[in-house]
Amino acid sequence: MRDLDEEMSVHSQECGGAVVLHVSGEIDQLTVEPLHRELLSALARVRPPEPVVVDLTEVGFFGSAGLNELVTGHLQAELLGTRLSVVAGHREVLRPLAISGLDEQLDVHPTLQAALGA
Repeated sequence: MRDLDEEMSVHSQECGGAVVLHVSGEIDQLTVEPLHRELLSALARVRPPEPVVVDLTEVGFFGSAGLNELVTGHLQAELLGTRLSVVAGHREVLRPLAISGLDEQLDVHPTLQAALGA
């Protein structure tokens, strides 16, 4: 069995009223739970209309479980009157977003600065 702590990590940071989740490693069905918990926590702490930003620049694999988590977070953010922004600038994350069509649905930015300035 894999050591899940080595596969993916998430830590949060508050930037003004926004909450940024810095994610690293691989996101799949076996590793997505920490992202799920941190995303729920971030949505509870954010001060609308400031965003929750999920920074995926250090993610090396992004599977369907990660896509599902972003969709769920996006819908919950809308209900709370805020938005979910995604930082992604590399193929490992951009390709699954494009194939699924989520790059057109989600607020995707190439850098953290761009996401916070949107």
